[in-house]
Amino acid sequence: MKRLSLIVLSALLLASCGNNSSVTVPTTVPELSTPVDSLSWAYGQNIASILSTGFFKELDADLVMRSALYTLHGGTAQPMTPDETKEAIDFVTTMYENSLRQVAANTREQVEQAQEAYFQQLVKNNPAVKRHPKGFYYEVLKQGSGPNAIYGQRIEFDYKSYLMLTGEPYDQTYGKRPPILHVVGEPMFPGLIHAFQLMNAGSIYRFYFPYQLAFGPTGASGIPGYTPFIYEIELHKTFND
Repeated sequence: MKRLSLIVLSALLLASCGNNSSVTVPTTVPELSTPVDSLSWAYGQNIASILSTGFFKELDADLVMRSALYTLHGGTAQPMTPDETKEAIDFVTTMYENSLRQVAANTREQVEQAQEAYFQQLVKNNPAVKRHPKGFYYEVLKQGSGPNAIYGQRIEFDYKSYLMLTGEPYDQTYGKRPPILHVVGEPMFPGLIHAFQLMNAGSIYRFYFPYQLAFGPTGASGIPGYTPFIYEIELHKTFND
């Protein structure tokens, strides 16, 4: 809560630069010649990314900047008591958290409906697709004859991944980097842990993971939450070391 309050306070300080206001908006980027310059610019840029949601768009930019400058320059005759200021910030913090929860709930509902429709159509159009008890779907593109992969075992594999609902390619090893050496389950999103244990060395499988078994509601670096994925995996080897 303290971190969120700091974000909200910072946002209140710099919000509404796009509103009708007498505040002068810079049109050029300054030269950052010291570490303090870089930190200052990075901090402002980070705050601006928070404000891009428009949550604070109703603020009076002139009044925000007047308050900030007055306080930063030692002004003490504040029109609000410390308790009133805290109450206002707590209210905004609560409203901000509620808005994030509502956005997440709407996104979750939309994605879950889209996932369900996708899986129904997938099974209807492709009888080779099977449902795993854990809730993901898969098809065997090539059945290998090597040893079966097990939890905690080191394996070597290549893969391609796609955003499931759009079919857009996301990432792959082929042509980009060598096959991956990895231990099943360390670390690995839940669907992959179960997926690898279906495969024999020499197999190629295609897996359809709902977001719950992929990167979940929070996502990962560069991956938004509530993102379902397709993974096409070629398992080359299993190791007994």
